[in-house]
This record gives sequence, structure tokens and C-alpha cells, in this order.
Amino acid sequence: MEHEKLFLINIHLSKKLKEPDWINQNYKNKMHIIQVIIEYLKMLISKRRLIHAISYEGILLVIIAIALSFIFDMPMEVTGTLGVFMAVVSVFLNMIFNHYFEKVEHKFNWERTIPVRILHAIGFEGGLLIATVPMIAYMMQMTVIDAFILDIGLTLCILVYTFIFQWCYDHIEDKFFPNAKAASLH
Repeated sequence: MEHEKLFLINIHLSKKLKEPDWINQNYKNKMHIIQVIIEYLKMLISKRRLIHAISYEGILLVIIAIALSFIFDMPMEVTGTLGVFMAVVSVFLNMIFNHYFEKVEHKFNWERTIPVRILHAIGFEGGLLIATVPMIAYMMQMTVIDAFILDIGLTLCILVYTFIFQWCYDHIEDKFFPNAKAASLH
């Protein structure tokens, strides 16, 4: 049922966005498009994905703020703010990436083996690297090259964290909520 609804929303939204004058249409149509987008996002971002993303980012935020403050002798306010900005970007990327990764996983009947977890971690962190270098350069008052090097270092550390977090999360979810994954795919 949800898949059919999502499919219809996708078709409706695609048609509306391809109309050259949809922006100039009356207020009612604009509100309808906004409602369609909100409905689409509600279906895309399940409670399961939201809990996953917030727990992942919350733990990581504390680790990053403390580590960067200590290593670069920067105030915790700066490293904490950078961590929050990176977390916000990461939360949205995480939910969207995981949604599509799980669809691919389901389509090809992948099991969450170590190679699949490694693929997941590398894909997610690669996308995040591209998004966060400018933030790091600005907040840490360094060149883009230095920010890139720092981000690579963070990414390598976060790859390990991501692997450990995902492995623990999968095992906890399988043990305490065995039907959660299947329910979020429908």
C-alpha cells in the first residue's frame, strides 16, 4: 500500500516539477505541491531511520567535539559547533543514503555481511567528505587543503566508528526489534 502511494506521489511530483510554469501557478497549487513533498519525506524518513541517524550522530558529535578541541587546542564551542553543523548534514545524508542502500540491499538479497558493511561505510563517508570540507576549512580557520587532510583523517576514524556502530545497531535491532527492518521497507 505504501509503495503504491509513494509511487503515485513520485509521479505526481515529477509531473508538477516538469511543468514550466508551476512556480507561477496559484497559491493553492503551490501549497498542494508542498503537501506532496512533505508526504513524500514522511514516507522516506521512517521512525527507525530517524532513531538510527540521531543515535549515530549524537555519539559521534561528542567524540568529534572532544577530540578536535584537544588535538587542535581550539575552544570546545568551535569544535562543538563544527560537530553540530557536520551532524546536521550527516543526519540528512544518513537517512537518504540508508534508505536507498537498504532498497539496493533488499533488491539484490544482500545479507549484512562484513563486505556489505564496509561498502556501506565507504559510500556514506565518501559522500560526507565532499559535503564537509568547506565547513571544516571555515570553522577551523584553515586552508581547504588542510581541511581536506583533516577531513580524510576524520573520515578514516569515522569509518571505523561507522562499522562498529552499524554492527552493534544491527545486532541490537535484530535481537530486540526483529521486524523493524522489514516494516520500514514497505
